[in-house]
Amino acid sequence: MNTILTKISFKIFYALVAVAAITLISACGKSDNQVPEYGSLSIYNASPSSATYDVYLNSSKVNSAALPYAGGVKYIQLTAGSYETKFTIASETASVYTKTGITVANNAFSTLYLTGTTGNFDGLVLADEFAGAATDKAHVRFINLSPDANALDLRIKDATSNLTSNKAYKAYSGFTAVDAGAKVFEIKETSSGTVKTTVERTLVNGTFYTIIAGGKVTPGTNERTFNGQIIQHQ
Repeated sequence: MNTILTKISFKIFYALVAVAAITLISACGKSDNQVPEYGSLSIYNASPSSATYDVYLNSSKVNSAALPYAGGVKYIQLTAGSYETKFTIASETASVYTKTGITVANNAFSTLYLTGTTGNFDGLVLADEFAGAATDKAHVRFINLSPDANALDLRIKDATSNLTSNKAYKAYSGFTAVDAGAKVFEIKETSSGTVKTTVERTLVNGTFYTIIAGGKVTPGTNERTFNGQIIQHQ
């Protein structure tokens, strides 16, 4: 009786071991076949303040040199998920502005713009939609990041129509396809049609640019006057 029980016990034991081994192999196979998901985030300083900033992403510093106005960090490839970004005055550790809940999606690109001024900073995250764009055109987007400016338009000089119109503070357009080559862009006040500033750039086919209306119409101490900037997404 004991011999029979022992033989049965061993059979059951080996069967359980075999099942466990198959389960483990299957689990490992699934893990090995999983493809990590990644997205990309870039960060730019569009604050009218004259200060320069360090940037921390989930507590890790991501800039090699302090970011001046219109300075930035090129696309960083990140595991898809939620992130926190902290800005500090250059070489300091105390946060002047922290933005939480920044979503990095799989195969997606986005950009975080620091805007506002001391005591009233803000962060604007925009999805950068590159897919399906024409390769024989350049692509331009416009953002009004001047805290005290009226609504603004963007037009190529001597064109008969605006590229985009009536953008209030923190409002933005999508990317618009334009012919490559040397361009002068006019940033105009919507209500009066007055050209507030111009931005010049030679555009390249297949390249994406964001034109920013920044600074302040009435700057305070250590604040930049109203201006236009253009960044190339890379």
